[in-house]
Amino acid sequence: MKKLTALLLCFAMLCSGTAVFADDTDVVVKVDGAEIGAEQTAAPAPTAEGGSTEAVTQTPEAEPEQVVTVTETAADPALLSSQVTVHILIEQQPYTIDSVAKLELYSIDGVLLDTAEEWIGGITSELYCTFDVPEYAMGESFKLKLAGGLTSMTYYDSIIREGQDVTIQTYSYLDENGTLVTEDNFELTALPYYNKTVEVRYDGVRVPLYPDALLLDGTTMVPIRGLAEYIGMEVTYNADYNVEIVSIGDKSIYFNVDTAYTTVFGTDLYASHPTIMINGTVYVALRTFADAIGSELTVTYFDTSLLVNMDPASVIQDYYNSIPVNARGIMSRTDYLVWISLSEYKLRVYTGKQYQWKPIHECTCAIGAYGSPTITGQYEYQYSMSRWDYGTYYVGPCLVFYGNYAIHSVFLNQDGTEYDGRVGMRLSHGCIRLKKRDIDWLYSVLPIGSRIYITP
Repeated sequence: MKKLTALLLCFAMLCSGTAVFADDTDVVVKVDGAEIGAEQTAAPAPTAEGGSTEAVTQTPEAEPEQVVTVTETAADPALLSSQVTVHILIEQQPYTIDSVAKLELYSIDGVLLDTAEEWIGGITSELYCTFDVPEYAMGESFKLKLAGGLTSMTYYDSIIREGQDVTIQTYSYLDENGTLVTEDNFELTALPYYNKTVEVRYDGVRVPLYPDALLLDGTTMVPIRGLAEYIGMEVTYNADYNVEIVSIGDKSIYFNVDTAYTTVFGTDLYASHPTIMINGTVYVALRTFADAIGSELTVTYFDTSLLVNMDPASVIQDYYNSIPVNARGIMSRTDYLVWISLSEYKLRVYTGKQYQWKPIHECTCAIGAYGSPTITGQYEYQYSMSRWDYGTYYVGPCLVFYGNYAIHSVFLNQDGTEYDGRVGMRLSHGCIRLKKRDIDWLYSVLPIGSRIYITP
């Protein structure tokens, strides 16, 4: 300050052309109206006793003050702004729900300054929200609040959900060229409202559903045919009644399309969501289906997906456990298994896999006579022959499973009529005889390599 005062005095001297200290004229220096110059003195006149007054020496009247005013520098207009812009990148989701994103901008002390609303749909990839605010200088902070319309926003490491806010701060800097750069624009990412993708597992194994399961009105809906067939149930659609029928053994569930009305093993109830058809695929509420078949559900939630695991269903397990070939753990290299029970004179055909064989055909058969009994054990279907011809009659087709042991027709005349059509008896030389319609069907469906399981 002393240096500033000295400079100002020198400036006054140059302007007046006289020595400042040789003149009685005061120089008053002011900075924004405050005096910082020399003092002006005047001694009061002394008064004698008895009331007499002595002569008073008085300072001559001062000439007009020489005033030098110094004004502080105003803020650079380039550092001022009256807007805040927020650029939001929308994370793409397969099932985005249309919504209106609503953001609110507050001052740092909580005063609402402006709001912005923007529509979001499945094709929206980004949003620009501009807030008009009172003029401010760079360095000012604000609070940005997610008022609605988005699942969440992310700003650096901060995740903002509905009803929450995050502090954003404007700033400025000089770039490598010395150019002033101001930043009142902010970039965030956002997760829109969406239906999460749903993965369904059965006993911990992913079920390959097509089309996929989906969330609808907060309910997990599954394409029932794909799921039911995967876990070993049968599915048929009755167009006359617009109903999807899911069965296991003699138990059936009736899902009535376009209504929640459902019949589970003879009991009427209302599903947690109406059964619907989308592009020819029937979707049902997973929870209702799982409850019906005695399966517990475990649900794991992620930001963009939902994982639902179904425990093994008690209804299905009880059904399969009631089938001897499942209880005994019989397996086959193909999707087919043939079980011949000699004591019952029955041939049964199953499809599926180990522990989940499902019967698809049953017929009565003739077996080896007492003198030439049919062998027992586990074998594989090796090859086939169209017929074994005996002149007057023939048998065929012949499905050979061990040596000359085969499953074939009863004795047929050369014209295909029955020569000896008896079954349900001990007649053969060890082979298994079937009626012509049964052997023809078996020959048409049974793959080479299928297990032939023969029990006493």
